[in-house]
Amino acid sequence: ETKFDKVVKDSFHATLKPLGFKKKGNNFYKQENGVGHIINLQKSTYYSKDHIHFTINTAVFLPEYWTAFYNYFSKPVPDYPTEPGCILRQRIGDLRSENDKWFDITTDTDEEEMVQEMKKNLNQYILPHFQKVLSKDMLVDVLDSKTTRVAPLEKLIVFGELGYKEKAKREFEKIVADTTRNPNFLVTLKEYGKKYGLI
Repeated sequence: ETKFDKVVKDSFHATLKPLGFKKKGNNFYKQENGVGHIINLQKSTYYSKDHIHFTINTAVFLPEYWTAFYNYFSKPVPDYPTEPGCILRQRIGDLRSENDKWFDITTDTDEEEMVQEMKKNLNQYILPHFQKVLSKDMLVDVLDSKTTRVAPLEKLIVFGELGYKEKAKREFEKIVADTTRNPNFLVTLKEYGKKYGLI
């Protein structure tokens, strides 16, 4: 646990704080131009204080998407959103084009080696990924690219909320054409379709 805290401090905190990220728990968050960038350190619950098993989650927070999709109780937009309520959720393995990747810190771990590996993850993979999404328009471009794997409903909501009606309509029609959808989902879909003026 002590080694994990030191690795987080010397790699994540040292790299991200000067860039304007704020830390809360095992989350780092920065908001600008209407979008937020989240880095979450997820520890496995199956390990002990002497053996930390963790991975790195990243996500992009869009207030409009959160309000339309996750805000069931009319709460204010969170100052420190969490990764599950975001879009473009990707783990470090995805960003490195590898399988799901986890890291281990034990009593034998070379802290400095781990710090350097975490800095590499940040500087070569995570921060360049965020550089592609520095505004709402850039987020739309990333979601619209054929290489981005995002659920059609998520795209529909982002496009609809941000006023990209043609893009929203395209996603709406794509979802409707999928006959495997269950009836409850189609009811929800129609509600979004009406909200964005697509039907």
